[in-house]
Amino acid sequence: MITFDEAVRLHLAGRWDEAEAAYRAILAANPERATIHQNLARLLLENGRFPEAMDALEAALALEPKSVELALLSGRVWIELGDFSEAAGWFQRVLRLEPDNADARCQLGVISLEIGDPEKAEWHFRALLEAESEHVGARHGLARALLDQGDAAGAVREHREAIRVQPQLPALHSSLGQTLANSGDLDGAAESFRAALRLNPKFVPALGGLATTLRGKLPDGELEPMVRLLEAAWMPPEKRATLHFGLGQVYDGRGDYQRAAEHAALANREQARAHGERDQTYDPAEYRKYIDNLIGQFTPEFFARTRGFGSESRRPIFIVGMPRSGTTLVEQVLASHPAVFGAGERRFVNLGFSALPAATDSAKPPAHCLPVVTAEIVRRIANWHLGQLDKADAYRLRIADKMPDNFALLGWIATLFPEATILHCTRDVRDVAVSCWVTNFSQIRWANDLGHIAQRVNEYRRIMAHYRAVLPVPVLEVPYEAMVSDLEGTTRRMLEFARLDWDANCLTFHETERLVKTASVAQVRQPIYLKSVARWKRYQEALAPFLAMLTDPP
Repeated sequence: MITFDEAVRLHLAGRWDEAEAAYRAILAANPERATIHQNLARLLLENGRFPEAMDALEAALALEPKSVELALLSGRVWIELGDFSEAAGWFQRVLRLEPDNADARCQLGVISLEIGDPEKAEWHFRALLEAESEHVGARHGLARALLDQGDAAGAVREHREAIRVQPQLPALHSSLGQTLANSGDLDGAAESFRAALRLNPKFVPALGGLATTLRGKLPDGELEPMVRLLEAAWMPPEKRATLHFGLGQVYDGRGDYQRAAEHAALANREQARAHGERDQTYDPAEYRKYIDNLIGQFTPEFFARTRGFGSESRRPIFIVGMPRSGTTLVEQVLASHPAVFGAGERRFVNLGFSALPAATDSAKPPAHCLPVVTAEIVRRIANWHLGQLDKADAYRLRIADKMPDNFALLGWIATLFPEATILHCTRDVRDVAVSCWVTNFSQIRWANDLGHIAQRVNEYRRIMAHYRAVLPVPVLEVPYEAMVSDLEGTTRRMLEFARLDWDANCLTFHETERLVKTASVAQVRQPIYLKSVARWKRYQEALAPFLAMLTDPP
């Protein structure tokens, strides 16, 4: 019979089906060994089999109810299931048992990341690293927090430091690869993904990342293991989706659009299934209600009442639009100007808006607090926002924020910063739909369903039509198609609108030495190209559900 140490070696080598069989065989003979239940739970968690992981944890906790390791693992399962309050409870339980437990403190930082508060997460991780400078989890978490705040260079630095401490962990190399890929360093990304695969040839995030990075240039010898791995019985939906997304990108790069569409459909089905298992589904009705509330509150009467409330600062540049509409391209062009700092996707607009209930002493949603908002509240939030920009860059004349979803809050932006520059990136929504559908977004749940994408586009068109009618500040529309057909002319219009002098460096944006967070991967390191225009025609048959639900713009 296989020994426990041998089972652990199989587990660490990524031979999960063999490791699971070994753990279960040992448990059949030794059901009272809590450590075996614990390791089985860890393996099941790593493979996305959450209900089974919970069963194994319950069995282990029944044997060792005061185990710190089991409490930590329980908290991790609840993070994966999306119940962050329950997860925090388990980590607080650990801290009651061991007040200085670094892993529990680290996981509280992870929770801050998961709920969309990278600033607080950064605080958690830095505090932990002050006490334990080589805590790999904190270093890795800090890298994620910095990336979420737009500091890709800082994220790369922290990833490399984590790898220095534990070079044998494939997840660290793969995470570095993903950051480098999202930042446009494709060669460095491929090298990191391959480093992870040398440690574990079945490490799915690295396989998917390598395929997405190299696309049509992926050698057949590296494609075939992905295809074979799809047949693995242990493969959970989220990892199967990662493989399908990667294969879709490879076949798209090779011009085999039929096969690319087949993999995209399978990827989105598996991704939706994974979200469903975590109860993280998308509700189109809820989003429509959100847009209804914004349209109902940001009226001509509101703007007349709040005229003069906001800051006179011209420093912010807001780049908005649907995801995949060219926001990254516009930011990279502008950030190549010496007077502009590209801050990436920042959450400051949404955070300030979400602060309205507390600021107005109300239990209502933020939009319903707008009728009672005062000049003092608006200026306080605007000054806080400017302070956050100063932390990102204290020297450049202008700072660009390319958070796409800020299009919905243009009314709030106009209230806070009536002198700011607002650039609205537009693109043929059919191309937007295809690009969203074939992209492996970690957070955008509506992108897994063509019907949901259509609803999102319809609501986007509806609120933008409203803002065109009522917004008291100018907005420059920047068509993606114009950017790729006339880069210089479009760039000159943007700079003039932003009250910036002409600078020819903007035309060689792909040579600018900066790292940016984007799902566009290679585009920030390539000159302008036309192949993404009318891309939807290659996927017209697959796109039928989207086209059927698309309504005419208002």
